[in-house]
Amino acid sequence: MIDLLLVHGVAITMDEQRRILQDGAVAIHNGKILEVEYSEHLLSKYEAKKVMDCHHHIVLPGFIDAHGHGGHSLFKSIATENMNFWMPIMTNTYKHFVTDDFWYYEGKLNALERLKAGITTGACVLGSMPRSDDPVFALNHAKAYSEVGVREIVCTGPCNPPWPHSFSRWVDGKRVVKEVTYEEVLKGAEAVIEALNHSNEDRIRAFITPFVIVTSVDPSNPTPADKLYGLTDHDRYQAKKIREIARKYNTRIHSDAFGGMIHLAVQDKENALLGPDVHLQHCRGISFDEARILAETGTNVTSSPGFGQVNARTPITELIEMGANVAITTDGTSPSAPFDMFQAMRKTQMIHQAALRDYYYLPPGKLLEMVTIDAAKCVGWDDELGSLEAGKKADVITVNLQQPHLTPEFMHVHRLVHQAVASDVDNVIVDGKIIMEDRKVLTVNEKLALEEAQEESLRTIDRAGLEKYMQPTKYFWGHARAYVDERRYDPNNQ
Repeated sequence: MIDLLLVHGVAITMDEQRRILQDGAVAIHNGKILEVEYSEHLLSKYEAKKVMDCHHHIVLPGFIDAHGHGGHSLFKSIATENMNFWMPIMTNTYKHFVTDDFWYYEGKLNALERLKAGITTGACVLGSMPRSDDPVFALNHAKAYSEVGVREIVCTGPCNPPWPHSFSRWVDGKRVVKEVTYEEVLKGAEAVIEALNHSNEDRIRAFITPFVIVTSVDPSNPTPADKLYGLTDHDRYQAKKIREIARKYNTRIHSDAFGGMIHLAVQDKENALLGPDVHLQHCRGISFDEARILAETGTNVTSSPGFGQVNARTPITELIEMGANVAITTDGTSPSAPFDMFQAMRKTQMIHQAALRDYYYLPPGKLLEMVTIDAAKCVGWDDELGSLEAGKKADVITVNLQQPHLTPEFMHVHRLVHQAVASDVDNVIVDGKIIMEDRKVLTVNEKLALEEAQEESLRTIDRAGLEKYMQPTKYFWGHARAYVDERRYDPNNQ
């Protein structure tokens, strides 16, 4: 007798043949997919401990969000009136005003939002720039994810110079400030990888994650050609150390990149943070030459839709046509992006169709690939995740079609990409275990987790003095354009 049988759903397999079975079924046992076939065939072949009737549901592999952040879930919307200062405001908060417990409470909320959006695997960069001066932050975050049951890829590593760097811990309600060296944050990141990679029955993995692949240029925007002066000693040293850590622990590399960085990185041929074991987020404003380098080196690219794409686009369509592997991510929840892969697919399509003035770019099938099997390739897990195939891990979600906005029930991929939203996900299975059924979370007390997250958020806001960044301006109502008209952010006294 097998553990679980899903029957009478529309199975979108994402296998090599991209089979769509109109009355499809998935047989699951010991955490793995045994077979994906028509319901009549599997019902006659297997007896199951539990049979889930998926009539009026799409059955598909769980979404994989290859880039997002740990921490942001407790700061949703804060400082959106001051977007030019959002990064330093949040970075300072993470460095000096969050407690060790913050990462546990935030991690549980973070994992719950992803779970209820059908994301079964999510990458989390800890903070805005990653924080790795102590492994406790990552350990607490991963503990929360493990309790919820969603797979997490913990991403941590060094932030940008100068070094040493000032970080704070909170002990018995008191702030303790310490100057931390670059070598110390590398050791902290190593400790995280050693403790977490392949832990919790391989539902937790840990990647080495420097903030960006080149530290000597603008870390958040493309750098013009006349400001690309070559790699610094620290750029080369960091690439060398990151490569050493990745080899030592047989793990992967994840980082951000923007225009100009790839041109510089490739100059260090031995240690460049490029290649099949790397996935780079953003890649906005890269040149044609840089896109070619990414494709030729087999570097994986992930991209999220946002306003920044208007000023400097990730050349997703060009990269795909060159043969690069590209996935869509949410970059959630920074600062106003939810963990909703349906929204991310639609926004990505609209941005690139508008930029290229061509309605036919990024068809729905490709978009769905970019949040399932292509995303699994980005994180090096496509041997076990990203599609419904025999032998793969049983990470499966179902989407309820019996709703006005998803009726009529045909052209199912189009329906997912064009009309579905996160709350349409009804059931989530990870490693063959049902962790959400009929939108009820089965692993943790959701109401308690939300209450704890709310309380921790308010405590942190008060401690960090973030209230001023939560206030609307006098132009908030009734005006076509907002002005702040006051100095809220001072780099010397935030």
